[in-house]
Amino acid sequence: MDALQSRFREKAAEVLQENATMIVAMGRGRASSIETFYCVGTSDELYCIVKPNPDIVQAIRDDAHVTFTVNKGFPNRMLQGTGRAFFMGGLDAYPQIREQAQAKIPEALMFLTTIRNLGVLKILPDQIYITDDTNLGLGPRPVYLPTAALELPGRRDRWLQAMGISAWPASLVPVLIGALFAGYASAEVHWSLLIPFAIAVLLVQVGTILVNTSDDRVRGRKRQGALGASRVLRDGLLPVHHLLWVGALCFGVGAIIGLFLVGLRGLPLLLFGLVGILSGFLYAGWPVRLRWRAMDDIIVFLCLGPLLVLSSMFVLTGMYHHSALLVSLPIGLLAEAVFYSSNLHAHSDGGPAALPSLGMALGWETSRLVFGGLIVLPYILVLLLLLLGILPGWGMLVFVSAPLAVWAVAPVWRVTPGQAQSLAALERPAIWLHLAFGLLLALGLILGHVGS
Repeated sequence: MDALQSRFREKAAEVLQENATMIVAMGRGRASSIETFYCVGTSDELYCIVKPNPDIVQAIRDDAHVTFTVNKGFPNRMLQGTGRAFFMGGLDAYPQIREQAQAKIPEALMFLTTIRNLGVLKILPDQIYITDDTNLGLGPRPVYLPTAALELPGRRDRWLQAMGISAWPASLVPVLIGALFAGYASAEVHWSLLIPFAIAVLLVQVGTILVNTSDDRVRGRKRQGALGASRVLRDGLLPVHHLLWVGALCFGVGAIIGLFLVGLRGLPLLLFGLVGILSGFLYAGWPVRLRWRAMDDIIVFLCLGPLLVLSSMFVLTGMYHHSALLVSLPIGLLAEAVFYSSNLHAHSDGGPAALPSLGMALGWETSRLVFGGLIVLPYILVLLLLLLGILPGWGMLVFVSAPLAVWAVAPVWRVTPGQAQSLAALERPAIWLHLAFGLLLALGLILGHVGS
């Protein structure tokens, strides 16, 4: 932080310390609200003490962006700013904040001791405009920009994160495998349909991610996973309703492209599409909210394995083959490994807000064995497919990815259930393994076709 920003920070903290209350505007539309709160904290982190009000909690949950002002010294000494607000829970859980408030605002003692169920609203400022002059604020206004706010991702990166860009290969790899396997079919291959089909698949996946993320946020649920980019909403970077509407739009556009392809390929493709879109809605919690989230594992395996590989082959050739189904199994298992890995660390936190998953239901030891099986079994299947002549000899290239498999599995066997939180980033090696395995298999299919 440069010297000028350091001065602005000190001045903002000084004005905040002089004022007992803050006016905060929050929410959108009918849920909008303007409230006055007692506040403590610094120019980097503010804490407001709020009366029990479900509307405030809901407004912050829907859209974390707020504006605030401290204007006791209006018009020549005040602060105005924007930031992101988070409801932290009851004040009783934060005795240090209560002590700060009593020390700073002695006249609030009765308020703090007599009103039950007071809550704490945390505000992380993005920018604070400072007025501290004698010319009624007509001069240039200094702006304090907290370091944490400067490190936030830009709008484009926020949307890419919300759309789960790291999970896109999970749907594109099986599309590629199905397309390349179509090259072995006796029917004519319409390569021009590959791009619109891949776009439709990606739109449905993005729609699933966005709708799932917004639905989990609205319902106050925690669901980990590469297919649920909920960090964007938990960090208050985007409004919930924006994700919901964009997710619905992605579903709609994906369905339109799908109907265009159905018109070219016939009703069997419609069945594939309906299964895919229905699975996406079920995963996202629409319209039926499944209580047992182990259904997610089944959906991930089927949709990101057999369904996409067979659909891709059918779109390009108008036919499908049992061999393509067998080749899709390793891809589906590794896609499930990505999803499954992201839930292993839940063994260390759990909690009432955590959704029950297959890993939690199986227990720690069995979960580790299942994860190891999801990583190892694809290599065994490939070996069997090579021996049966379903894959060309170049399919052996997938074993080049074996070091990545070790990278993914090894951490799971080094920790105990109490240390499972250290596996929070386990999906990263699983994602890289899925991508490398898929691309190497695709390369093997290309080389096998060229050499035949």
